[in-house]
Amino acid sequence: MKRYAFFATFLIAVVAFSTELKICYLNEELLPVVKVIEAKENPVLEIFEALSSPPSGLKSFVPQDVLRAYFFVGDYLILDLYGKKLKGMDFEAERYFLHQVLYTIFLNVKGVNNVYILVDGQKRNVLVEHVDIRFSFPREVWEKWPIH
Repeated sequence: MKRYAFFATFLIAVVAFSTELKICYLNEELLPVVKVIEAKENPVLEIFEALSSPPSGLKSFVPQDVLRAYFFVGDYLILDLYGKKLKGMDFEAERYFLHQVLYTIFLNVKGVNNVYILVDGQKRNVLVEHVDIRFSFPREVWEKWPIH
């Protein structure tokens, strides 16, 4: 039974992704600019790597190596982030970090309807100091830009 559950989760993850990834960067006015990259072996990791390395002329609030782990549970994607990589973010950085990550996830992962965020493997009330992460982030709110 455990093998079946693992295989089913793996199959859902593979089917959920296309062969290309749409990555949301920001221009100088902090408006989204979506760039397409080729998906390879690990789309969630590739999303975070791409977000943390914006092309020239664009910006990102996603730090290098911030993703600690991720898990698919039903229609949820649980992201576990390194707290030390998030330290020092002000409200604007926290807000745009979440906007970029969630918007990009929902552009690419069709079978996920909610994203839940942990920091250092723990449930937290806020991402760093400002943005509430106690609840999941639903697709219907975060798949559009701007988020209200």
